[in-house]
Amino acid sequence: MKKFAFIIGMGWMSLSVANAQQDTTLVRTVVVENQYNPTVMDASKINVLPKVEEPTVPKAHIDYASSIRPVSAWIYQAMQPIVKEWNADAAYRGYLRGGYGNNGNVDAALGYLWDISKKDRLNVVASLNGWNGELPLNDADWTSRFYRSRIGLDYKHSFKKIDFLLGGNYGSQVFNYIGESDKFSNKQHQTLANAYLGFASNDKDMSVQFEAEVGMKTFGEKYPVMYNDEKNEETNLYLKGDVWKQTSNDTRFGLKVNVDNYSYASDYPEGWTAIEGNPYISTLNDDWKVRVGAHVDWKGGEDSKVYVSPDVSVEYTFSDSYVLFAKAEGGRQTSSFYELAHMTPFFYESYIKPTYMTLDAALGLKASPMNGWWFLLSGGYQIRENDVCWEFGQGYPFWHARNIYGKTDVFYGAAELKYDYKDLLDFSLKGTYCHWNYETTDWAGGDVSESALSLKPELELGAEVGAKVMPGLRVHVGYEYVKRCNDEAGDPVNNLHMGADYAILKNLNVFAKFNNLLNQEYIRPDACPTQKLNFMAGLSLQF
Repeated sequence: MKKFAFIIGMGWMSLSVANAQQDTTLVRTVVVENQYNPTVMDASKINVLPKVEEPTVPKAHIDYASSIRPVSAWIYQAMQPIVKEWNADAAYRGYLRGGYGNNGNVDAALGYLWDISKKDRLNVVASLNGWNGELPLNDADWTSRFYRSRIGLDYKHSFKKIDFLLGGNYGSQVFNYIGESDKFSNKQHQTLANAYLGFASNDKDMSVQFEAEVGMKTFGEKYPVMYNDEKNEETNLYLKGDVWKQTSNDTRFGLKVNVDNYSYASDYPEGWTAIEGNPYISTLNDDWKVRVGAHVDWKGGEDSKVYVSPDVSVEYTFSDSYVLFAKAEGGRQTSSFYELAHMTPFFYESYIKPTYMTLDAALGLKASPMNGWWFLLSGGYQIRENDVCWEFGQGYPFWHARNIYGKTDVFYGAAELKYDYKDLLDFSLKGTYCHWNYETTDWAGGDVSESALSLKPELELGAEVGAKVMPGLRVHVGYEYVKRCNDEAGDPVNNLHMGADYAILKNLNVFAKFNNLLNQEYIRPDACPTQKLNFMAGLSLQF
């Protein structure tokens, strides 16, 4: 498995016409040892299962990520380029990409990782993407416009024993709502911003290690639909930290804390505070990786409540490349307009309920039985309180993505197979089956069980094949199929795509990609109609 090394810029700042992507606050600093290569992958669905990495045998101390993965995320599905994975012999620090296609599809990205001195590092990122064209909607065409921009920076100064971290982002997304043109559908503008200040220990000889961050997240909406308000604003002041002691036998005793305070410009929703404590013990050796802990989360304000869930995971490595794993985890996952806007920009409800994962249990096997081969077999069960479910339908004054909260549980089974032969051929096959249950009624008193599950996946299938057909030229073909729990949102996701990239020079790439080759009509998981056959071409440069 290749080790990517760069500081992941977490923030974004507006380029005046666009929008913000998913917050990357929790994944920020990685030592640069390989080349800077941010690649945007094609995606058309929200995965139910967390990503499982290829198994490796832990022969030395490794810090394993234990952050909670979100329930779901808004995955932007305009045309995305294919970018070659460059060799590690030249670690470029700068990256530039630009592409354009039909339907006004545009994709641009810029990043630079600057080692100012041996103790100072700065990472700057910026991007712009979106579209402006006709999308099929209810046997008609909808003139859709959506642009997202982001710009941000992350700075780190290393003192003798402590790292000082400072950064921020500002993002903008401008779009029209789905359907008829009116005040709301033509002028919607949402902004998402974040600023943070942090400290982290960097001396492994210190008896107690720590990471701490304080910051602020803001969400603004100029033309909210509900109650015809002129503006909707949300501010989240947060604190998060992790303090632990590492013993000589690679056992860690730690405590993670997250505090969030939400306030709103309007009278509703009311402001509230949430405090989460996560005590844990983790240990690892050549064969075992074990973590035992618990999440205790108190939510204040309206509907005050205490949530408790486990934080337990076990991995056992045998025969050097086979890993048996089991877990029982949980925790608070979504709780704000800031997070809803990352799922879909088309939401219009004005009430907020935090989603809490009561249980996320899984059991499986991941392995690499021979060089180049990797597979995964797993199954699990999840329970969520106040799960965010999207109802796609027509209502005044436009088609909408209405967020419905309820208790859901799902049984799932998954399988995945990958193969990679040197730099010549690679392919993957994957499939997931889910059985969902929904319990509750909508706030208006009606039964919404069918509508709530209309965008939940029942069967997901995917296949990817890539090949090097000549020096410098790679081709790629993929297929995605997603069958929902019912047909209220229309036909299943059915996306055949292909593309190619060619290295003109060692650090200069030209790419082209075609999406939705079958010219299908379906609703994406972010409750937006998909583009029909579309394409993009462009250049990427590393420097």
